[in-house]
Amino acid sequence: MKKLVLLLAIAVWCSFTVGAKKKADQKVNIEFAEYDLNNGLHVILHKDASTPNVIVPIMYHVGTKNETPDKTGFAHFFEHLMFEGSQNIGRGEYMKIVEENGGALNANTSPDRTYYFELMPSNQLELALWMESERMLHAKIDSIGIATQKGVVIEERKQTMESRPYGLATEKLGEKAFTVHPYRWSVLGYPEHIRTATDEEIYHFYKTYYVPDNAVLVISGDFDEKQTKEWVEKYFAGIPKGIKPIARPNIVEPPQTTEIRDTVYDKIQLPGIFMGYHAPAMGTKDAHSLQVLCQILYGGASSRMKANITDKGLALEAFVYPLQQEDPGLIYVFGIVNGGVAPETLEEAINEEFEKVQNELVSEDEFQMSMAAKEFSIASDLSTTRRVSEYLANNFTYFKDSGRINRELDFYSTITREDLMEVARKYFAKNNRVVLYYLPESEEK
Repeated sequence: MKKLVLLLAIAVWCSFTVGAKKKADQKVNIEFAEYDLNNGLHVILHKDASTPNVIVPIMYHVGTKNETPDKTGFAHFFEHLMFEGSQNIGRGEYMKIVEENGGALNANTSPDRTYYFELMPSNQLELALWMESERMLHAKIDSIGIATQKGVVIEERKQTMESRPYGLATEKLGEKAFTVHPYRWSVLGYPEHIRTATDEEIYHFYKTYYVPDNAVLVISGDFDEKQTKEWVEKYFAGIPKGIKPIARPNIVEPPQTTEIRDTVYDKIQLPGIFMGYHAPAMGTKDAHSLQVLCQILYGGASSRMKANITDKGLALEAFVYPLQQEDPGLIYVFGIVNGGVAPETLEEAINEEFEKVQNELVSEDEFQMSMAAKEFSIASDLSTTRRVSEYLANNFTYFKDSGRINRELDFYSTITREDLMEVARKYFAKNNRVVLYYLPESEEK
């Protein structure tokens, strides 16, 4: 299953360079209709007849944030388990059915939600709706599937985190940065929690969170609205509401007041520096301002981190990424030193770049370039039905306001260079961060 790997997300996000110099001033007009079924399922319909396809995503408002410290990794585990089949879909047949009917499918998990989708030819829309309703109503959750997927997700953690150089860095940052908030563990959770989870505990998680009143169903593409509504009613209206209380953690992480530093010895050749700065929740003006600022710091060939750090040979790579999360999360700052460069030298160079934006206004050219890059990014996202459907699902899930999709650019229109300096001072303060030095095991005394 394709995963949301942080480094790949960063590479995608930062892979374009924009030459235009203008603020985001274009209006977005994505038309859609939305309504609720009696069981609480929220349905969003977005018609786009430009291609004879339809995408059917469903987003459940459950992620690692809904787990408990002694039972982590359940949300991600379900991302896998939900492909086992159902009472009417044989084990291992789910993906096969979609692919044999000309479609593709995938899923991913974040700390805040779990997202599934099928991309199908328009004439297979009813099939996609039936299959998603099957997963919601009676997914195949039995001892065979549970045992199989336990092995899969534990092995995935080994391959993507434990066996990969620096692979545990984000998890270790979370463990240090958060003392009470559930963001302190990773999406993949801890293997011993998955290994020891009982079938009853796993089924309880399913019946709690995989219910219609904890989900939003989006249908985007080429479809007949009247017929589609009839199919939605046919396959989803009879699914009962959830009867178990849904945990909506309102835990507030206390402010960090002193810098936290630690050293990790790993099977690596080149030292690395990994920082995590506490960041604001998504949707806030500070969060939007930080995205613009981080574009200036690390957003293409002309970014400051590239020009002043990697191009000068201090690091093989150095980047800044403000991860967007429902609650206040972290801004990640990573750097892998070049051969012969001391980690302290790289840290000093990174600190200097942050101090510059804290004490000096970014140039007007940099500011306009960053704003244009954000406009380009949003416009690119909203040019595809796949990304439109995800925006719609996210905006309803997090804000109960699907219409935010047409105001995405507006959130940036009032940002100023002074705002960038303010958020740099507020969030890039040393007492607001965790710093991990990753060093080769050979240097451990």
